Amino acid sequence: MDGRSDAPDVIRGLCQDLVRELAVARAGAGAPQIRAAAVGLRGMMAMDRAGRLDPYSLHDVLANGLGAERTAVSTDAVTAHLGALGGRGGAVLVVGTGAVAVAVDEYARWYLADGLGYLVGDQGSGAWIGREGLTAANKARDGRQDGASHVLLRAAERHFGRERHGIDLVSRPDALRLLAEFAREVLAAAEAGDPASVAIRAASARGLADTLRAALGHPGVEARVATTGKLMAKVPELRASVLARVTEARPDIEIVPAAGEPLDGALVLARRLLETPEGVPSNRPFLSVRMGTQGPGVVSLESGTVPRVPRRRKELPDADAATLRAGSGG
Repeated sequence: MDGRSDAPDVIRGLCQDLVRELAVARAGAGAPQIRAAAVGLRGMMAMDRAGRLDPYSLHDVLANGLGAERTAVSTDAVTAHLGALGGRGGAVLVVGTGAVAVAVDEYARWYLADGLGYLVGDQGSGAWIGREGLTAANKARDGRQDGASHVLLRAAERHFGRERHGIDLVSRPDALRLLAEFAREVLAAAEAGDPASVAIRAASARGLADTLRAALGHPGVEARVATTGKLMAKVPELRASVLARVTEARPDIEIVPAAGEPLDGALVLARRLLETPEGVPSNRPFLSVRMGTQGPGVVSLESGTVPRVPRRRKELPDADAATLRAGSGG
């Protein structure tokens, strides 16, 4: 194994599936022309920096697989933002197994806060809550007092077994999933009043609020906020606590419900390639854009030009735009 990402193969397969589905749906009416395509890829930034993935190769896959002249390859944080805010400006807090806040300014420059992974970041995320809960359980097992929880010790024994908890997690490929699943036990214990679990939930809210405020703090970022991700959807008490802390510090912000999911955001991105390409400049490592044959007045988006972004009130699906969302083992 050379350590290269399997993302090109994954996306190539998605393109083939889409072409087949379109052929069936059109019932012999001929293949449609796909003029633009966009993909949001989990782990793209880390794979790019590690040399495991060349984003430009994914442009080739999209162009060859779909015949699209205009293509965009982005991190899934970008498509999550575009989906949650429907293409409008502002900041989005994405919280599930991991945690990241993503914002865009009026010049289409993207900013991230956290999203660093559970070993050194993702504060307040599902995996972070699970890890803190497991620490509290191990403290109780050892007889330590500060931050220990016998409630979580019993929960950890049910979830992980009776051995000393967490020692083998580093070598387990499902460590993140196990920790994120244990977060449910921690949050349930917090709801029941377990002091250590209540403290973990409060620390999660503080950390997530700080992450969101950091993303909002960049110049040119509109004072608008949405949240997305399973943890924000399934734990409304945590979401409310996070937003209360943010609005206390920034009473000017507008809180809006998420308009859509990352898949919707990829569609917003693909349609913008068609309608307002000057507003979609490449911004690696967050977003890579490639244009095919350029029409009159279309700027090269790999040139480093940073135009002011045209603001759109509404983003709607378009038959000429294709959208893909892919995960990869990276």
